[in-house]
Amino acid sequence: MAFQPRPNRTSNTQDALELLQALIEAPPTSPVVRLQPIVLRSAVEHRRHALSRYMLRTWVDRLLRHAEQLLMLITCVIFVLWFADGPVRDWLHERQQPLHSSAQAIAAAAEPPADLLDHVVPLPYTTQDMERTAPESDFLAPRQRGSVAPVLVAPQPTRLLIPAIGLDTPIKEVFIVDGAWEVADYAAGYLHNTALPGEKGNAVLAGHAGMRGAVFRDLGALGPGADIYADAAGWRYHYRVRETHSVLPTQIDVLTPTDTPVLTLLTCTNWDTQRLVVVADLVDSKPIPGA
Repeated sequence: MAFQPRPNRTSNTQDALELLQALIEAPPTSPVVRLQPIVLRSAVEHRRHALSRYMLRTWVDRLLRHAEQLLMLITCVIFVLWFADGPVRDWLHERQQPLHSSAQAIAAAAEPPADLLDHVVPLPYTTQDMERTAPESDFLAPRQRGSVAPVLVAPQPTRLLIPAIGLDTPIKEVFIVDGAWEVADYAAGYLHNTALPGEKGNAVLAGHAGMRGAVFRDLGALGPGADIYADAAGWRYHYRVRETHSVLPTQIDVLTPTDTPVLTLLTCTNWDTQRLVVVADLVDSKPIPGA
């Protein structure tokens, strides 16, 4: 069995004491690099001190801040103008309009009393040689014209009723201005010089879907078979929807004249990138009760 000598603890302790004594008695030497004094900081102060270089504001930061404030101001002004010209204007317009019931108006389209037939304007009818003439530049899709001077002209529509969507709105004539069709406010717009109610051709009405009355906002809910009524000079023309589809704004073939009496309704859809088209055929016409 090997013998392991016990460590000399006294010798090790004596050496440590001698080294400590030598360090205490040795003169201090001048350091080559002067050390910075120790600074005690709180966590908040230390974070501020560490990020001071990164939080330094330059002219670029000030420019961006002013640009951000200007952009926010412009956005607020645009929103206020839109709100005043849209919902507020529509609300004021509704307050000024007399209350009426679309259901009652449609019910009035029933068969009129027999004695009323003696007091209404005769059913308007226009043959090809009676069509009025107008400059080509006045409209986009002109009706066929003859060389004979106009003798009888069907009246322009004044009122539109669609029971399926609860619509009862006046009709105003609109024209081409600066190369684009006008859109009537708070009414359906009759496109100038398209066909008139009851006559052979394509009568076209357009209206807003988002503001200024938004008379055609529910036009997309119409399907084949829905009834549409257009009033003109004491007569109520009954149309029935044949089809609905969407086209690009440049597809003006929807305004092309037709060989039969047709009513076409137009409004914007898909964020104003397309036009919703509703095509209806004439069913019959009756005098307006009480006209």
